[in-house]
Amino acid sequence: MVTHEQVLESLKQVIDPELFVNVVDLGLIYKIDIQDKTVSLDMTMTSPACPAGPQLVAQSKKAIESLEEGTQANI
Repeated sequence: MVTHEQVLESLKQVIDPELFVNVVDLGLIYKIDIQDKTVSLDMTMTSPACPAGPQLVAQSKKAIESLEEGTQANI
């Protein structure tokens, strides 16, 4: 089973393309809930109209789901 620490480490690979800082260090991750092979993540963007929002969500989902086969991410 994926751990909270693994999720955070994986999300450090997701870089905001405008600020060049990862989403964890930017403080965009608020809650991580792990149930079996499902990781639910509450995160925000750097601004309400963040143009990179869809990209950051997709990269975060990919980063989490690549941790262990069968892992699903809900963001």
